[in-house]
Amino acid sequence: MSFVFKCIPNCGLCCRLSPVTVLPHEVYLIQDEAEELGVEVRFKTGYTVVDLNNKVTLALSYLMLLNDDNKCPFLSNNKCLVHDKYKPLTCRAYPYLPRIIRYSIDRLNKVIDFEVKYAASTVCPVVKQGLSNGILIKLSSDLNLASQVFANEFPAALEMVEARKIYSNYLTYLWKIGEIDLAEDDGTYNYPIVNSFWFIRRYYPNLTVNDIVNMSKAGKGRSINIGV
Repeated sequence: MSFVFKCIPNCGLCCRLSPVTVLPHEVYLIQDEAEELGVEVRFKTGYTVVDLNNKVTLALSYLMLLNDDNKCPFLSNNKCLVHDKYKPLTCRAYPYLPRIIRYSIDRLNKVIDFEVKYAASTVCPVVKQGLSNGILIKLSSDLNLASQVFANEFPAALEMVEARKIYSNYLTYLWKIGEIDLAEDDGTYNYPIVNSFWFIRRYYPNLTVNDIVNMSKAGKGRSINIGV
């Protein structure tokens, strides 16, 4: 496969498509950048679970909302203000994005886990014009091909998976030692919503945002030492 994805300069289409999925620690990074740049950012909770022990709803993802002009708040003159700062993983991975993210709550074994399947977004004009339907289908399951086609974007996709693993790993451990008791958020609970990164730091006060970033980059989502 000779095709290697490359953005169209000053396109900015992806910055106007939809809210951006971000992970709990990214919220803090983005808020810091927004304050520095004088930009207003708004978030909406994404996937949540409930902790019956502490009576809180834990947010495992968020949506960074578009502004009143229906574009990313960091888009200025079709250029990303945080391109050379901390750019959200979803943005760095685009157009190679999660097609399916499915969490599972195993109450018998006290495990929270997930599966994720990626695909190339055909909304992107480069993808739509440069890749056949056959290749697009193959990209959904062939990670080697995806790493070639999306040479710059694929690492960010992997980093996002690793970050999700880190959250799942911490929460699973806390569940197994009896600190928390997770259940699906089926809408019957009216618990306050808590950022999962902030919540985990109650038990691991030395854990930093940079720790999550560095562990994700190093691919240590499953192998980290989380003993309290």
